[in-house]
Amino acid sequence: MKHAVLLVPTFLLPATLGWAQSAPNASADTVRAGSEVYSYAEQMPAFPGGQQALYQELSNTVRYPAEALQQRAEGKVYVSFVVSAAGRVQDAKAVKDPHPLLAAEAVRAVSSLPAFTPGKQAGKVVPVSLTLPITFRLPNNIDQLISNQAAAANGTQPEAAITAKFPGGPEALRTYLASAPYPEAASAVQAQGRVFIKFKIRPDGKPGNVKKAGVVQATQQGKKKRQAATEATNQLLTDAAIRWVQAIPTWAPATLKGTAIEGDFWMVPVTFGTTAPSNEPPVYAYADQMPVFAAPQNKMPLEKRLQSGVRYPAQALRNRQGGVVYLYFVVNETGQLEQQQIIQSAGAELDQAVLEAARQPLGTLLPARHQGQPVKVFYVVPFTFKITS
Repeated sequence: MKHAVLLVPTFLLPATLGWAQSAPNASADTVRAGSEVYSYAEQMPAFPGGQQALYQELSNTVRYPAEALQQRAEGKVYVSFVVSAAGRVQDAKAVKDPHPLLAAEAVRAVSSLPAFTPGKQAGKVVPVSLTLPITFRLPNNIDQLISNQAAAANGTQPEAAITAKFPGGPEALRTYLASAPYPEAASAVQAQGRVFIKFKIRPDGKPGNVKKAGVVQATQQGKKKRQAATEATNQLLTDAAIRWVQAIPTWAPATLKGTAIEGDFWMVPVTFGTTAPSNEPPVYAYADQMPVFAAPQNKMPLEKRLQSGVRYPAQALRNRQGGVVYLYFVVNETGQLEQQQIIQSAGAELDQAVLEAARQPLGTLLPARHQGQPVKVFYVVPFTFKITS
């Protein structure tokens, strides 16, 4: 018999929750001795806080099994379960799975869910059978995760990679990015603004994969007043910014265990024709010590904390809308977030969800410190919204 299917969206996580339009064929009996279990009811069971709270609960609960990671096992597990007349999750079982380790973890996570508001039929509470799909997708950094898990099992800490460094430090990088040659063709319209550029530092210290990130934030002089830059002007500034980053001085590359490696992506602004007020403190791309949360038990990086706090908007779910939102923000000298701005949009609903998460209290955040002093640093963080089917 068919089961009702909970529709669950996903962020890009090592273990993710995916959409399903219908359950797989299952031979599981939906009638127990002594009482009927409904596949559908006039009032279906509801998770406390709604579907978004269910998504977050499972995102926090599901863990990729270490042995499954080592075996490179991935895929979608369908878990059928019954929400009893008392609202408790019962009889959870995998009705379709790609690997027994993934099935066991999915069943464990569903079985640990708190009580639902039970379903009702003809005004009476009744047990209802549901099916929930949970997708396990191997992350890009799988080798590092396996190494970390092995180190934890041995009671040792894995060696962290050392981030790439610009010659002269963050002050010199800030100066370099703000001194890009002004494109002569843009002078006629007095164009000014900034272009965000995304790149990696290769093991030889040179930039690679240099490309634009987000939209160009620029204006130009119109007939009577300043206006948004035209597409042609934006392209002039973009091309100049890419050339400037490609010509950047050689960095000290990222290293792991003493070996030079290609580091993570950097996203930096290249500015044209604008200068910050002299009384404004500088904003750096990095510092000797980046912001960390004061609570010793909270070791989650700031970027991950923000990403985990985003909720998929209901309207975007109904419209099956996805995409990547880039958020720019500054952490000031007191550890507060400011200047939150979307630099790449994926639609109004998704943009607003990201901004709301970035404006919520996050707990006590210790500011970045450079040469012993608190300083401002900026972040550009991607938020990926994806609906699987």
